[in-house]
Amino acid sequence: MDVNENESKKIAIAVITYYPSWYQGKLRSLKQTDKIRGNLAIEFFRKASQLGYRLIVADGKSSKSFLKAINLIPDIIIFKGRSSKRSVRKRQIIKKASKLPGVKIIIITEPEKISIIDNIPLLVKTILNNQADIVIPKREENFFKKTYSDYQYQSEIEGNKLYNEILRTNGLFKDNDDLDLFFGPRVFLNHPKIVSLFTKKFHLKINKKAYLDSYFDIEDYSANQFFAIVLALKKKLRIKSVEIPFSYPKIQKDNEEKGSKKVFEEKRKFQKISILVELLYFLSSFKKMKI
Repeated sequence: MDVNENESKKIAIAVITYYPSWYQGKLRSLKQTDKIRGNLAIEFFRKASQLGYRLIVADGKSSKSFLKAINLIPDIIIFKGRSSKRSVRKRQIIKKASKLPGVKIIIITEPEKISIIDNIPLLVKTILNNQADIVIPKREENFFKKTYSDYQYQSEIEGNKLYNEILRTNGLFKDNDDLDLFFGPRVFLNHPKIVSLFTKKFHLKINKKAYLDSYFDIEDYSANQFFAIVLALKKKLRIKSVEIPFSYPKIQKDNEEKGSKKVFEEKRKFQKISILVELLYFLSSFKKMKI
């Protein structure tokens, strides 16, 4: 299934960027994460632009050379993010994307995930056919296991299993098939009641001395990527899981396995723990929240 030019203009892809150490020219080392991810982001923007999708980018102090490179790409809207925090910048771009004339669907994703572009027609189909309000892409197992590093695969498989089980235990999710929540992209209808879930600012009502308050930051991972889905489930919105043959970029896998393995192993462990702990605190705050 292809998306024709008229349909592609109905889809806005909203991303945040932060590559302060990106530089022009060839890659000098597999340890240079900003260069590797920045290159992938540029490829992502070029491909999406060629296919006619609307691109909204909030940058958090990437290098001048990176900004110069992406400014050459047609039909891309770039602006300076108001905060270094990911969730704050995501709220900005979602709000801006929602106000673009003719946009029916908003996709939030990391710009390094080039393979997601090939799967957009499949991801938006159920929303365009009025069968879903929100689509959560699910990585096809063979591609997931083959193209990701082993430690990330194991971490996210376990994270998904635990997150879904917590949702089921609390009566929020009843399907037997798990949602692939640890996969970043979210696809949703550009409707005020749905957009508001992804732009909502959360304040967990917890003791100021609580461990969460001093160690975790819900603005980092959970706020608009996970909590929005939890609220959507509570409000009984139509959430669909759509499986896609997503491939993780080989150069990114090499960076995380050969270039900076220790750094990324620790990062994945912390992500999993923080996302799960934040969910538990969030669910305990439900009765005190106005939702």
